[in-house]
Amino acid sequence: MRYLIAALLLMLAGCDNANESGEQTAVPAPVDPQKATHAGIAWYEGSIEQAFAESRASGSPVFLYWGAVWCPPCQEIKHTVFKSQEFINLTRLFIPVYLDGDTERAQSWGEKFGVMGYPTMIVFNPEGQEVTRIPGGIDISRYNSVLELSLNQMRPTSTLVGYALGDIDRLTADDYYQLAYYSWGQDTAAVPGGTDKADLFYRLSTGAMAYPELSARFFMHYLVALATGENGDEAGLEPADGDEVAARLTALLSSDELTLACWDTLAYYPDDILEMAIFSEDQRAELEGLWSEQLFSLRFDPSLSRAEKLAGWLPLIYVNTRDDQPLSDDLVARLRDEMQQVDADTPDSFERQSVINQMSYVYRNAGLREDARSLLLAELGKSASPYYFMSGLASMSEKDEQFDEAVEWRRKAYESATGEATRFQWGANYVRAMIRMVPLQTETISAASLSLLDEFHASHEMFAGRNFKILRRLAKQLDEWQETHDVTGSGFKSRIESLCSTQAEGSLEQQNCLSLSAPEVVAEAG
Repeated sequence: MRYLIAALLLMLAGCDNANESGEQTAVPAPVDPQKATHAGIAWYEGSIEQAFAESRASGSPVFLYWGAVWCPPCQEIKHTVFKSQEFINLTRLFIPVYLDGDTERAQSWGEKFGVMGYPTMIVFNPEGQEVTRIPGGIDISRYNSVLELSLNQMRPTSTLVGYALGDIDRLTADDYYQLAYYSWGQDTAAVPGGTDKADLFYRLSTGAMAYPELSARFFMHYLVALATGENGDEAGLEPADGDEVAARLTALLSSDELTLACWDTLAYYPDDILEMAIFSEDQRAELEGLWSEQLFSLRFDPSLSRAEKLAGWLPLIYVNTRDDQPLSDDLVARLRDEMQQVDADTPDSFERQSVINQMSYVYRNAGLREDARSLLLAELGKSASPYYFMSGLASMSEKDEQFDEAVEWRRKAYESATGEATRFQWGANYVRAMIRMVPLQTETISAASLSLLDEFHASHEMFAGRNFKILRRLAKQLDEWQETHDVTGSGFKSRIESLCSTQAEGSLEQQNCLSLSAPEVVAEAG
């Protein structure tokens, strides 16, 4: 079981200053709907094109934030990083652009930048090249350091990865820092295809030995890549390698400073890493004890946000609930008391989006599913985005095989969702839930799928960014459902075909649309 909270997203540099017809566009760069919560950042109010044009003219880099109101990690960033006066001061040296996923053409821009989810933070240099992506889950001081560093050197991460794979001696201390705090999980272009990421991280960890914090972060990325199979292969390790890994983990977990620097991996991957076959039973037992005790003891460190403090429970829960063992009564009582205190200490409805989400996650991993359910039910009347928590209730009901209840929660979530892209995502989730759990409700499924297509005021947005990825997944599942249950005449595919003819000739949106309605045409064109 993966201890990884929904986490964080993707972007790629490449700003196009004209639309498909060659005419200059003037789409306003959206302003944060909750701008008052971080009013200190003077978000750029011109168009996206104007922001990049001003960057070229002034020599100021662009700091681009892409988020959504309902997204818990987005609210986490708004109530920690964006409220830091030092961070606010640094953004004045940039052209800060806020792009909300529900605003006009946001998904098209997301497609151009390679964005797949919320939140994403990217720095572009004045030439429009992506310099770096900033990850979530690190403390505020390190956000400030990464942003300041991007002002000083402005070398694209892809260039630094090339050095690491070739002549690693070309990397400077600042290069290592940029790479250590790069959002690897959101990468779309910095790492060449086919690269063994585990090997890349091990090389960086070895090369950065003079910088213990950075070396430790690379080493944790190396272990995560091995343990999860992300371009890495645990089978390639020798038994003796377990001794090196155990020794380095012991040293890392024996240091408060290094533990906090690696919190974003240590808190969420204890099971994946400790269950690798390279460890002896004694090594595993020693590491389990040290890992769980260290993070639990540091969970109140002031550098951690409220939500990340709660993550200090996760390794302890893992160690104490292995082999389906229930958490002890003493730990359950302590966990509930702590959760109730955090709940009481978090009155802001937007900040609660991240905190309550984390509380529910911890409860569920502790086997306290009813506590998690009660928490989410109570939050529906308090949350600014209750549909997000309705989805959590739906997931729990589905896991309990309460299918009618699960589908009803999905329907309620869809009906209460706001924002075009958000409603499309929640509506698709509703249709897919019906396909999984009540596939014989053919008329309801067909009608709901068609209503999704009717909601877009501009159909081209349906075929861009996250919208298109959601649509493609839904279309595939509808095709499989129709074939399995011999459903005819749902009208979904024919509606897609009619929309393809309305897309600009040769545009990415047209190509995306054709890939759904007539994939053979796209294959021939390619």
